[in-house]
Amino acid sequence: MSTVDQGPLGGRRAKPQHAKSIGRPDLVYALVATAGLGLCAWLSARGMLAEHPGSDIWQHAAALQALIDNPDAPGNPFIVSEVGSRHFQPLWVAWAGLARVGALDVWQVLALAGYGAMALFGIGVYVFARALHPAPWAPLVLLLCLMLGWVLPIQHTGFHSPFTLYYAAAYPATYMIGCSFLLWALVVRSLVQPVFVVALFVLAAFMFTTHQLGAVIGFIGAGSFALCWPHGRVAARMRVLSALLLAVALSALWPHFNAIAIILRPGNASWEGGPAFYAPIYLIAAFVPSILGLAGMRRPESRALLLMAGVFFCIYLVGLGGFQLAGRFLMPLVLVLHIGLAFYILTDIGADRRRLLLLGLIAAANVTTLGLVAHIIGITAPATKPGAVTFYQAAETLTADIADDQPVAAFLTSAWPVVATGQKVLSVPWPEPLITDLAARQAVTKALFAADLAASERVALARRHDVRSLIAPQKRLSDAQRAVLQAQALATISAGPLIRFDLYDVPLVGVIDPRVMDQ
Repeated sequence: MSTVDQGPLGGRRAKPQHAKSIGRPDLVYALVATAGLGLCAWLSARGMLAEHPGSDIWQHAAALQALIDNPDAPGNPFIVSEVGSRHFQPLWVAWAGLARVGALDVWQVLALAGYGAMALFGIGVYVFARALHPAPWAPLVLLLCLMLGWVLPIQHTGFHSPFTLYYAAAYPATYMIGCSFLLWALVVRSLVQPVFVVALFVLAAFMFTTHQLGAVIGFIGAGSFALCWPHGRVAARMRVLSALLLAVALSALWPHFNAIAIILRPGNASWEGGPAFYAPIYLIAAFVPSILGLAGMRRPESRALLLMAGVFFCIYLVGLGGFQLAGRFLMPLVLVLHIGLAFYILTDIGADRRRLLLLGLIAAANVTTLGLVAHIIGITAPATKPGAVTFYQAAETLTADIADDQPVAAFLTSAWPVVATGQKVLSVPWPEPLITDLAARQAVTKALFAADLAASERVALARRHDVRSLIAPQKRLSDAQRAVLQAQALATISAGPLIRFDLYDVPLVGVIDPRVMDQ
């Protein structure tokens, strides 16, 4: 008869009698995580240059390139300015340094960063699951809940769904998910072993300096575990909370920007873009079947999860009043619900066979539905059809004869692939906290594409801002805009999905690859 001891959650845990039984769950987890997350990284690396113009990959590429070109004093990656950028954070500084040492280009670095993020994600899930629950299969159950707990495909930076990871593997927001898992595990360990507080402090400082929103989400979770985890003295809990506060304070010393100021200063308070986080289809995709995770939050050991879910949900509700950033807290709310689902499967379903059966049913139903719906709506298809000209290729072609420090006015999200080529623009469409006059720049850019602006007024406005050329997505221009701009421009050049209008002082157009002309 085997003897038993008390697990960290107070439950009975059988002592293994054979070494083989110890390693099998870990080996299975390693194989599944390597295959699944490695596939996400590989797909992400393959599809970067074919992404749509609204993808975040372009701004990350521009920031990385600026750091590779001038690591000591990089200029703003988007506009002609010496002001810094929130993208000059420790993660990209480190990858830019690796690029310089290894003579890698920006796309090779981003591909490697995707593999690094997926490795961190897999390690984070494993370490957190082992700290949360004594069951040897806990890491695998948690990973499967995270990957398969979706009834509809959902794709947006910050989610942990496979459809997000396969295109956003390299994003800092994805790194923050893996870091959060590690942070929560360190909190649990620090409550009984103070030596882990040092690692917790370093990781927290890195997180807040790298991605403030992702760090705040991670800190809410860390604070919940510090307050509600059933083990740990009051002094240990205060030590953890103090380490988090000190980490935030330390981030103010980062040479490229003050992370505390970044989070307090919106880039453009009037910005109204972004997905509809409160739309019914979004709610269905987020909460089915993750809402079942509430069943795993009934025990005292899961009070931290319940507190996290409550805080995230309350912040999410604030978004109904117009605070747009609050909508993004739907993402960590789903994450916590998936953790609760894994906790329920591990704790409240007694037999291993029943656990596997439940996981199998969830996996079979969701994989079938995800595959069917993703195929129907084309979410797994590349933004650019094979053989067609990508937005990045078009942006390279249209800016080839324009000096990088000669700003162009780019319409809507076409600004992002343009800046990824190294070309500066008058304005970018999304908030950037360090560009203090962003709202005014966006207004000028919008005016330059207005259909009711006279030719003389358009040229005068362009000259005042040192803009000679306008670039726009061909399908996003109205018929009136296109007709007026073509009539007023001295030259018009089409390249794949983009079009350029030269207003004055037209440069001599160099040789352009015929593949990308007038398609």
